[in-house]
Amino acid sequence: MEKTALRETVYAFNNNDIVATYDFDMDVWHPNRAKMASIVCEILPFHKAANLKFLDLGVGTGYLSRRLIEAFPHATIIAVDAAELMIEKARIRLEDHLKQVTFKLSTFQELPDKENTLSNLDAVVSSFALHHLYREEKLTLFKYIRSILKPNGWFLNCDIFKTADAVLEARFRYLHHLGIQQRLKRIKDTEKPLDQISSELAEKEKKDGDHPLFLTDDLHVLTDAGFRTSECFWKEYREAVYGGIK
Repeated sequence: MEKTALRETVYAFNNNDIVATYDFDMDVWHPNRAKMASIVCEILPFHKAANLKFLDLGVGTGYLSRRLIEAFPHATIIAVDAAELMIEKARIRLEDHLKQVTFKLSTFQELPDKENTLSNLDAVVSSFALHHLYREEKLTLFKYIRSILKPNGWFLNCDIFKTADAVLEARFRYLHHLGIQQRLKRIKDTEKPLDQISSELAEKEKKDGDHPLFLTDDLHVLTDAGFRTSECFWKEYREAVYGGIK
């Protein structure tokens, strides 16, 4: 990714208007977020009372980190994001657990050099963040993730992807837009035609710097990065929870 494009992606999420409505908007755009976070907490094979160490890549407003602390009350989390305003929002959500969370300001591309002393992590997680990376950037990041995990450590990613078949891709997008239309009516009492939703979402994806891969490509990147396990744990249309074990 060129530096200009990288700056634009960071700027898109370091914006007061975006941050102020982010969680509310996520309820409209990605209603599976709660389900996906639950799967992350369920699939991690750790004792609830264990002293665990996690890394949350793209902490955003702290949604997934909060869910992890609820599931594993003695865990500590290193929370990374490139947007200062998102980190400020996460501090508010995690205000009762700030002694357990260390915030780091970094892009994913800079992270391996910035945080080259991390090691012995039980798990690395991410939610709706890594689709901003190109394949080669994911490979570099996944290799770094593997290097900082304990033996048998876990990496889990909740994210969007694209579908290879054009007919399925069109159908999945239509269902996504239809769901947004219904949730806008229910949650915001706002009515929008599907064409408008489709156009606005396409513009948002461009502005945000989205580069989703095929799910099979994401799994292959994990294998190429050296993970001994590469698996999809849950999938619905263009969203999935996938990951690997070191």
